[in-house]
Amino acid sequence: MNFKDILVPYDNSANSKRALKQAFVLASLTDGKITIIHSISYDKAIGKIIEPYKETILRHIKEFMTEIEHGASKLDIPISKEILYGNPAEKILDLMKKKNFDIVIIGRRGTNKLTGPSLGSVSNAIVQNSQVPVLVIM
Repeated sequence: MNFKDILVPYDNSANSKRALKQAFVLASLTDGKITIIHSISYDKAIGKIIEPYKETILRHIKEFMTEIEHGASKLDIPISKEILYGNPAEKILDLMKKKNFDIVIIGRRGTNKLTGPSLGSVSNAIVQNSQVPVLVIM
């Protein structure tokens, strides 16, 4: 299989940073391109809570996405970025249905430390429902 179109769900956690590094390696080997997505958990209840902080949150996300873009340009790897709103697992799976990714590279768990040593809820949902290979980075 040729892994040229790589999806990396990214939340700026240590695991997602390791996943991104592996995506850079794979893209370099296959002349591939990477799509980085960050999903903001967002529903009506959470929306009311985070609304006053929305600009700060978006600025922070755009900052780390820009850093990723600069790193990719140094390696001559094409990159696209998307910010999604809603349930992260659902939004990632929806995007995977719309676009033809060859592989998903995801950290074992993100910023939520409640899941312990096992897979996080998002990475578990992706592994269970993906139609393409998923590389889970520990």
